[in-house]
Amino acid sequence: MTSFVAPAPAPATATATAPAPAQRKRPRFRLRLHPRLRPVFALLGCAALVACSPRYDWREIRAGEDRFVAMMPAKPARMTRAIDLDGMKVSMTMHGARVDDVAFTVGAVELPDASVAVREQAIAAMRMAMVRNIGGREREAKAVTVPVVDAGGAARGTAPGWRIEATGRAGDREVALLAVFASRNGRAWQAVVVGPSPDREQAAMFLDGFRVTD
Repeated sequence: MTSFVAPAPAPATATATAPAPAQRKRPRFRLRLHPRLRPVFALLGCAALVACSPRYDWREIRAGEDRFVAMMPAKPARMTRAIDLDGMKVSMTMHGARVDDVAFTVGAVELPDASVAVREQAIAAMRMAMVRNIGGREREAKAVTVPVVDAGGAARGTAPGWRIEATGRAGDREVALLAVFASRNGRAWQAVVVGPSPDREQAAMFLDGFRVTD
């Protein structure tokens, strides 16, 4: 048995000072980005400044120039960067907010022309790049239609698209990606939720609330 020996008492003239408690560093969430999508995720740094609270504060945003309506869980940031979609050089305008380590973003692209081939190429490239960005794989993918509305919110039809779920990693953390991709009349969009263990109900509110404007 190991005996415990109490330390000798300090001299009466000495003043004992307790060591300061060690401060634990809070782990940070860092995305290792595929080079092609670094411009897209640069928005997360901006969104972090305006939406770091774990509370969801849902509001509708109308992006007139980018032709969509979306529900955001906090006040969004906005930026535009040049990107490459499988050889198609375009500008993507992104609107995004972050709640804890989960990012909610909508990206809008104006395409070189409105042909079906170009729209399908853009959607495929955006979809592949987002999954590749987290080094992941798709677990579920299905063709969907996204509502199209006019300026007053009245239904004007639908736009073809895809809804996917994927899993991957960001640094040493497992992340999930849930997204909707759509295209119409020479434009393409992506609504994306990505982060560790995103709340499914909140993700559904974001993705179901995404609409294209006429």
